[in-house]
Amino acid sequence: MSSPLRALAAPIYIPSLIYSIGNGALQPVIVLAALDIGFGEAGSSAVLGVAGVIGVFTAPLLGKFITRVSDRRSLIIASLLALAALAVSTTALFFPGTFFAKAAFLLGIAIIAISLNVWTLARQAYIADALPGIWRGRGLSTLGGMLRLGVLVGPLISTALIALWGLESVFVMNAVTVAISLALIVRYLVPLPKPAEASQGKDGSAPAADADQGEPSSAQSGTVEIARTEAKDSAGAGGTSHKRYLPTDAHPGGVPRPELKATVIAGIGITSLTILRANKNVIIPLWGTALGLDNELITLAFAASALIDTVLFYPAGKLADRKGRLWALMPSLTIMSAAIILMVSWGTVPGFFIGAALLGFGNGFGSGILMTLGADLSPSTNRATFLGYWQAIANSGSAAGPFVVSGLTAALGISAGLWATAGLGLFGAVWFRLLLPKTYARLGLNLRGMPIQSRDFNR
Repeated sequence: MSSPLRALAAPIYIPSLIYSIGNGALQPVIVLAALDIGFGEAGSSAVLGVAGVIGVFTAPLLGKFITRVSDRRSLIIASLLALAALAVSTTALFFPGTFFAKAAFLLGIAIIAISLNVWTLARQAYIADALPGIWRGRGLSTLGGMLRLGVLVGPLISTALIALWGLESVFVMNAVTVAISLALIVRYLVPLPKPAEASQGKDGSAPAADADQGEPSSAQSGTVEIARTEAKDSAGAGGTSHKRYLPTDAHPGGVPRPELKATVIAGIGITSLTILRANKNVIIPLWGTALGLDNELITLAFAASALIDTVLFYPAGKLADRKGRLWALMPSLTIMSAAIILMVSWGTVPGFFIGAALLGFGNGFGSGILMTLGADLSPSTNRATFLGYWQAIANSGSAAGPFVVSGLTAALGISAGLWATAGLGLFGAVWFRLLLPKTYARLGLNLRGMPIQSRDFNR
């Protein structure tokens, strides 16, 4: 049987890559643009901080919005908002030093952050609905790989554009990538059958797309059909119905899913991972500077780490599907923690480069794992609403991480910040190892995201 991921290339992965390249090109330019407009150094940093805070507090609301209007419509609306925001932000660059420029730029960046949140949540929800658990790790890690490629390629493009035409050209280029992504969404993305219609339509026939959206393309139908076929095959002699293959709101025995408890347990562990990931981007430049390295060497180490990280996205997802989610989580947390310990203990240039490479290697194991855990935990109905809260948990860890390093560095020195980050990563590894198997079992799932039989659950 062919991979169902191929059917998601045109509607999900290619638009995601294009959108991510534009966003990746914009990210390093935001602070530079804010400085040109007239923000001070602290104010320019605050612009990024505002975007991070918006990411935390808007995710739950956006999840509900996506549930209400559908994945497809929310992506279209978010893209149109992003185009408007980029136009406002670009206009602000032509009026530096004015109140209008500062207010317009801040508003534009805030709306861009909201659009990015919608793109993240809607794509994650769509993939979670389109793919069965046995393909979910690869599906979401591939999405994570598209995001990583964008972060890797985007800054290279922005560097060339700035040299040729200035900062404004990067905003224009981002608008072009959003427009292309929007066109692909409009052309190829079609709604999936609702969970209640997964096994059959209202009239007993095969499910169809929403009436106002037209019929699914053959590629999309292939994805759904593969999911159904594998669901039936997985039931086998165990008697597990198709409904148990898709995430549901009940255990095999009919007990309501303990969504809150499972989310809290997984959320604590995932926060340690997101803090570790966020601090990775801070640790490399900070420790390189502490060692007295030139900016060129620090940038080279950062690029090498990002490249290693990017190439691992599909093997990481395959490992999570074939062996279980812990096979992605444990290497990611332990290798990154060990890399930080190595960098601190071996305070030399070789130690710095090897540690940076290992940070990328460890983070590559976790490609898409945050989205995969969220998809496994989420109910089949109102999935985007749940994922909005899950995204808020992840965003809070990403936002808090750099402050942990900053506070400890100011109080005790850079080494203390690095040791604390490594310790937090090891804590997350122990937490997941002890609690994740039982948490998944309470949901009626094994660690591959597949339903377990009732007799297995009751053991």
